[in-house]
Amino acid sequence: MNYNLEELQDRIKTIANLPTLPHIASRLMQIVNSPNTSADTVAALVSQDISLSAKVLRLANSAFYGIPKSINTLNNAVVILGFKIIQTMVLSLTVFDMFTREDDEDGASFDRNAFWKHSLRCAVIARLLAHRRRRTFALDPEEAFCAGLLHDVGKVVMEQYLNQDFHKALNHARTNGVSIFEAERDVLGYTHCDVASWLTGSWSLPDEIEQPLVCHHEPEEATICADSVMICHLADTLSEIDENDEDAVRETAASLEQKARMVGLSARDLTEAAAEIGAEMERASVFIGKQ
Repeated sequence: MNYNLEELQDRIKTIANLPTLPHIASRLMQIVNSPNTSADTVAALVSQDISLSAKVLRLANSAFYGIPKSINTLNNAVVILGFKIIQTMVLSLTVFDMFTREDDEDGASFDRNAFWKHSLRCAVIARLLAHRRRRTFALDPEEAFCAGLLHDVGKVVMEQYLNQDFHKALNHARTNGVSIFEAERDVLGYTHCDVASWLTGSWSLPDEIEQPLVCHHEPEEATICADSVMICHLADTLSEIDENDEDAVRETAASLEQKARMVGLSARDLTEAAAEIGAEMERASVFIGKQ
């Protein structure tokens, strides 16, 4: 990256009302890895937000997690699903709510529904790939899912707070047939990944979630959590193709094979993951359905 991130940070700092991570999610990031944290503590924290509590229980009882018995209380949800799943669930739900609004006329060229559907596709593919990787040190599939769901959060921040710049990039991408990432870099000198880097710097996210948000377009730039970043990069690329187009799936998997091997995956793993996208999307749709 050959542009000055400090200049971008200074510019963004002048914008009023940039979002901070709400207290419950922020506090959960802080306590979830402490040996002194109990299920009661986590449940009590989440229960402070009635709406969030209802969403967590709804997700906990959804087909996505496949728990065979009904989960009726937050405490049971924490005990049965575990701290890590609750953490990524709360973070995903919180950020989704922070940046969900109806598309308006001014934002017509940026379809938020399509944006979140793409994000969910990336998330479910990342989760599938994390389950398949063959390494001694496993990647957490739930962290991979969360990173995938939030990987493009910088775009929605730009659309909401740097609207003119973002729409210049969108128009350039459409006119010249290039990706939004390339258009941002060429027209603006910064990208949604840079925005995500600044925005999440104060959110205390796990590195395995934060780094994919920052480096998923340039995985070679990752200096930590390189495997998490590469999984997100692979998932993002696969999410752009039609999983029912067998030729496209094979060609894309073959083109990604060298990168896949870097994280203990094969081209076959990619094609098998693609075959499961439809069913997984149906199960995961609860994340972006009516809350």
